Amino acid sequence: MARFADDTIEQVRERADIVEVIGAHVRLRRSGRNFIGLCPFHNEKTPSFSVSPERGFFHCFGCGAGGTVFNFIMKIEGLSFPEAIESLARRYGIRLPERTESGGASAERNELFRTNQVAAEFFSHVLWNTPDGAAARDYLKSRGVSAEAARAFMLGYAPVRPASLARALEKRGLVERGVKLGLLKRENGGAPYDSFRARVIFPIRDAQGRVVAFGGRILENRQPKYLNSPESPLYSKARTLYGLYEARQAIAQRDRVIVVEGYFDVIALWQAGFRETVASCGTSLTAEQLRALGRYSRNVMACFDGDEAGRKASLRALEVFLEAGLLGRGIFIPEGFDPDTLVARRGKVAMEELIAASELLIDYFLREQAREAGGSLEGRARAAERVAAALQRVENPFEMDLLTRKAADVLGVGEDTLRRAARSRGAAQRRAPVPVVSPGDAASKAEFGLLAIALLRPELRDELRGRCAVEDFADRGLALLFEEACRLGPGESCEALISERLTPEQQGRLSELALAPAFDNAETAARMAADFVAALERRRRRREIDENKRALLEAANRSDPAVAQAVVALRRALKNNDSVEK
Repeated sequence: MARFADDTIEQVRERADIVEVIGAHVRLRRSGRNFIGLCPFHNEKTPSFSVSPERGFFHCFGCGAGGTVFNFIMKIEGLSFPEAIESLARRYGIRLPERTESGGASAERNELFRTNQVAAEFFSHVLWNTPDGAAARDYLKSRGVSAEAARAFMLGYAPVRPASLARALEKRGLVERGVKLGLLKRENGGAPYDSFRARVIFPIRDAQGRVVAFGGRILENRQPKYLNSPESPLYSKARTLYGLYEARQAIAQRDRVIVVEGYFDVIALWQAGFRETVASCGTSLTAEQLRALGRYSRNVMACFDGDEAGRKASLRALEVFLEAGLLGRGIFIPEGFDPDTLVARRGKVAMEELIAASELLIDYFLREQAREAGGSLEGRARAAERVAAALQRVENPFEMDLLTRKAADVLGVGEDTLRRAARSRGAAQRRAPVPVVSPGDAASKAEFGLLAIALLRPELRDELRGRCAVEDFADRGLALLFEEACRLGPGESCEALISERLTPEQQGRLSELALAPAFDNAETAARMAADFVAALERRRRRREIDENKRALLEAANRSDPAVAQAVVALRRALKNNDSVEK
């Protein structure tokens, strides 16, 4: 998929009238400065969906959906960001040249991708062409990984020496980018050293085949067994799927996706012919990952352990599937096996049989509710309430109809009653708008507020960069986004950052702020930024005081003569902090 220059993206944004684009899908009417209508992303009878032509944002105060004109097209048509640009360009007759990079944040992003590619090639070279890789080659062979599969997934090996990759990146002037991506570490201003050592390396690629992160598996029997790249400007583990690039063609051909947990599971199933397999990246399956898969196929099957814990995990996963607009199926692996060992010991046929026996997660949920209800009237009533709560999240009206009939039959309750209960629950949710500002203390809210100001008020970016230290951010992901937003130049677009780097929930929070009066002018936004910076400073001072308290207690326990000095310093800090708080 081609990427596009910032001026091209801005040209499309300026030509694509957000009211006109959204008006093709939603009946809008003017209300003051904005336009309102019924949200296309959830069922509602009272309009809570607002479009601001001045700000170029839409926001639903019912479900929290929001973003720019590109985000709307991505959501409504199930497109990626580049595909949304192309869709709008075709509509408005804009010819799209392919992107040529030239400085700024976009060029820096390219350099980060180049750094990861250099690292992947370095690890691959060590695995296949050096004596250091011999043990790793033997290990992969013992795990049943063929040379073909290892090369297809770009597997490599990180040597045990602490600065091997560091030297390779230093020759290319990429050390600082290696540190930013978590490939290298540096302590107390010292020389950089490799983060991955003595590990088999699994490059993690995005849907376009670009390396965004790495996973490493230790050869010896010590912890941590796996080490993964940290969050970075290129990588969000909640949105990334291992093996998606390798699986895309097979997913299209077979119209299904198999989701597993580990790198070796993906490779083992790939070798066995199940090339439509992907894995979550060291985290539980997320709605963002499932939405990404839903663009390729709605037939998503997740593997779970066949024991009681695995069955309960499938019930928890159902909620995530429904949140992503998918029903999802469960493949239950026999106890004592995982997909990797199953195909190794029992062969491809065993996996095919489990896939054939897979069931809709909501079907298993219904059976469990009926079992727990037993024969009592009270039990069945409670089960029906839980089922109604699940059904109200099913978006497809035909799926909703069929599932309601099935649920009513399983529980022995009236179909109309169950349907009305599901609808009333949905209506209650819509009447009580979902709060889009995340919970947490003032400093946590300030972090996102500063990012929003950097994105929405370009004229304040230099001031923000000078006043706010990213080290004061507790959320590393937001810190990286804030830093990148502040680096955007006058002619650079922030659309890619909003559409590709923010989660849907964050896009909703940003759109709500964009429509708020506080962002009407730079002066009020600057005052708000000052308040946010002050909130971060107060939190930093509180942390310093807490650290002093801990150090004081430790010193007191050791009868350290420096205790008296520490008490004086702590009292002075407490007094200063109290005056700031007031």
